[in-house]
Amino acid sequence: MLKYTLAGLMLASCSDGPPHTPETRPVEHPNAGNTAIYDVDADDPYEMGDSSFLDLYPGMPLPATDALAPAGEVSVQETTFDRYWLMGEREDTLAYVLVDRPNRTISSIHVVSPDVATRAGLRVSNSFDEIRQRTGATKVVKDPEGQPLLRGDGWIHYRLTYSTGNEADTIPSESTVSEIILRHR
Repeated sequence: MLKYTLAGLMLASCSDGPPHTPETRPVEHPNAGNTAIYDVDADDPYEMGDSSFLDLYPGMPLPATDALAPAGEVSVQETTFDRYWLMGEREDTLAYVLVDRPNRTISSIHVVSPDVATRAGLRVSNSFDEIRQRTGATKVVKDPEGQPLLRGDGWIHYRLTYSTGNEADTIPSESTVSEIILRHR
């Protein structure tokens, strides 16, 4: 009897099938494309603070780093900024950074990747309702171009995508986050 039991165990261990436990399979990027609200945990690739992201914050001098790639210039009203792409570890674009030309300081950081989560677990593609539920944020402010932004915690602002037929201060609940912006209030 023992002989048949050992033979059965050896046969089962030689299976070419996938492992039965998901935690034994390697996962290169566990949260890719995940836009659901959930608490930020160790599996999240990038976490954004209330006033900084990847050790960059508005008002700091532009650092020398390989993570920033020049991307041209942007004009806002009568001011021209240098724009840099902020690249992730896999050379994916996480954000763009606007740099004030005269003093070479970071003016704002615009997160465009859903791989970046705020401490509240919010990311690009979440809805206005989800932001309100998680943070209670309802205050609408204007960006330098006069476009509405939802003000969150710290220096965080949310640019929402919605129909332009709405009044500037009225944001529909189904609006979604297209950028998470760090800028001085």
